[in-house]
Parts: sequence; structure tokens; C-alpha cells
Amino acid sequence: MNGETSENILSLDVNLDELAKYRTDSLFLLIGTNPLPNYVVFHLLEKPACHVYLVHTSETGEIANRLVDVMKLPDDRWTKIPVDESDANDIFTQIYRYAEGKKGLGLNYTGGTKSMAVHSYRAIQAADPDALFSYLDARRLELTINQSDRSFKRVPVALSIKPPMETLLALHGHTAQELKRDPFHPEVCLDLIKVPHTEIRPWCDNNLRSGPGTGIRKNKELKTVQLPHFKNFTGHWNECANLSDLAVMWSKKTRYLAKWFDGTWLEHYTLWAVQQVKQESRLHDAVISLESKERDFEIDVVALRGYQLFGISCTTIEKKAQIKQKLFEAYIRARQLGGDEARVGVVSFAPENDPDNNPAKIKKEIEEDWDAKGKFRIYGVEDLPDLPAHLQEWFNSQ
Repeated sequence: MNGETSENILSLDVNLDELAKYRTDSLFLLIGTNPLPNYVVFHLLEKPACHVYLVHTSETGEIANRLVDVMKLPDDRWTKIPVDESDANDIFTQIYRYAEGKKGLGLNYTGGTKSMAVHSYRAIQAADPDALFSYLDARRLELTINQSDRSFKRVPVALSIKPPMETLLALHGHTAQELKRDPFHPEVCLDLIKVPHTEIRPWCDNNLRSGPGTGIRKNKELKTVQLPHFKNFTGHWNECANLSDLAVMWSKKTRYLAKWFDGTWLEHYTLWAVQQVKQESRLHDAVISLESKERDFEIDVVALRGYQLFGISCTTIEKKAQIKQKLFEAYIRARQLGGDEARVGVVSFAPENDPDNNPAKIKKEIEEDWDAKGKFRIYGVEDLPDLPAHLQEWFNSQ
């Protein structure tokens, strides 16, 4: 296996012996805007000396280059095939040119356009009637395999490929600013969820901000902010009187702590909750505040279960409109990284007893507006104490 070792990438959740008979000497991949399916299929279906043909358009040529780099294919093991996606004859001719005279051909048509799928299928079948065709089903997390009209098989592969977070980012041309896998003071977060949300937000608005909707105060004003006197909290501060004292004790800048109290603590609590069910949910990686150096890109909490990405947005907001906006932003980012397989959730302060802003109502409205039933979750303030259990149910429901 090229690139990462098979020990790191492949999982025994799929019967590898069963897939062995479907591996090919020449594997044609249609390159779309999301390279993840190609990466997964490559690791499932390549033979040790397999030659990979990357069929791409002018738009996806750079994505093909990234796949070659990430999969660490040697120069003699790959060929790029540029095609005009609007020209059926060009697609057929270019692919047939490389497939003619070869046996043991395989085509995965998950990526690319519909036109590319149809005419590449024709070209491969014309070159080798015994060729194997495969498709990665995003809805069922299965690899479908067929050989002409003689056989059809579905193979569950949800947990078969486990790309590290760094690999997933590299596939999309991102470099993480810093991958953070450890929550900050989770023991304090566990006490913060016990504080009524009607106390936390007013304290933040009146002390860390100049009022609701305003920005965080200037650093010199933050240093003298008195620490909150929430019930059972004095033990966390020891002898600290203000934010500046606590910044020294916790080895953080005052502004970092102001933002943390103002809401990012909920991201850290959510990462902690994810970590509590990591083994039971068969997650292999989870990070907080995933940011890209190259682009304006951030997801609060990201977890990987096999090659499926779960993106979670966190907010101490309780209003429906703002929660919908947070979910929409997370949905866009998660789909950019994880493709159609990605799932999205929001951890919020939405209260169950609010007829207009409760989590169930928000979820129902979004499902109707987006036609996206089952692809996301909304968690409210009453869900926070049992968040690990709620997340485990979500992760394992896929």
C-alpha cells in the first residue's frame, strides 16, 4: 500500500479477502470536485502494482494532482487523462485509447459528471467485456460492484478506510493551522453546563462585552473583570480574583479566556463528550476548531468515523434563526471536506420549553426547508448533561 500504511488506513470491518477478487491491474477513477471517494476506492481496490488512470476535466486537474501526491503514487503508476466533459466522443475516445488491449480493467464512476460516467463506462466495457465497475454509495456507505450484466454486489465499507485528519485536509488543499485534540479544562466545562443558561449569557454580556450583541472588550478592560460567582465554582479559581489572575494560573492570555468564557468552552465540552464515546462509536480522530491556513474555513468540532465526517457547530445562542445559520455554515464546510457522506450537528442553548425555539421545532423546519431528513442533529440546553450518550446514538445510527 502506498502512502499511509495499510495498518493505519485499512480496518478489518470489511472482509478484505472478499474485496481481493475485485481488485484490478488498471483502475480508472473519474475525478470530481470531492476527491475523498477516489481516495477511499483506491485503498479498497488497488492491487500492489496497479496503474491508476485519473480521468479529469480542466476544472479537476489540480484535484487529480493532489490525489497523486496524497496517495504517494510513483511516476510509473499513474496517468492523467484530460477530457472535455461536454464532448461525449472525446470522453469515449480518450479513455478507450488507454484501456484498449488491456485486461483486468476497473472503473469507479463515483466522481465526475453524469456524462463522464456514461461514456467512460461505454469505453471501458468496449475495451474489456470482463471489466469491473464500482460506485461508492454515499447514502448507504457501501461499495457497489458489478461485472457487465453478470453480477452485482454491495459491500459495506463505512469503517473500512480511516484517513487521518491531516490526510483529509491535504486532499482538499488545506493545511491545518493547528490540530487541537485536547479540550481545555473539561472539568470546568462540566460545571458550566450545570449553571442555568439564563445566568451564563447575561454574565458574559455584562462583563466580557459592553452589552448584548457587542464585541469582546479591549484587553486592558478585560484584565480587571471579576471572575463569575456561579454556584460551586470557587474551587476552580483558587485565590484568583479576576481574569488576569486566572490567565496567569492557567497559562493563557486574558483575551483567550474571555472568548472561552463567552462561548468557546462549549466547543471544548463537546470535544470532551465526543472523546467519552470514541471507542463505542468507533471514531478514530476528533479535533476542535479545525481551521485552514489557505482559506477562510473553520468547523468547531470534527470527528471521523471511518471515512465519514461529522461536523459539529457549537453556540450558546438559543434563537432559532441564529441556530439555523450556524447549522447552514457547518453544513457547507462539512460537505466541502466530507462530501455527501458528511453529517452535521449543532450543540446549542435552545430550550425545550420555548414553543418557537426548541430543538425539535428547529430540526423539523430545517428538514422541510432543505429536504435533508436524517443528515443532521440539533441539541439543546437540556441535552448538555447527557451529550456523550446523545452523540453516541447519532454516530452509531449511520
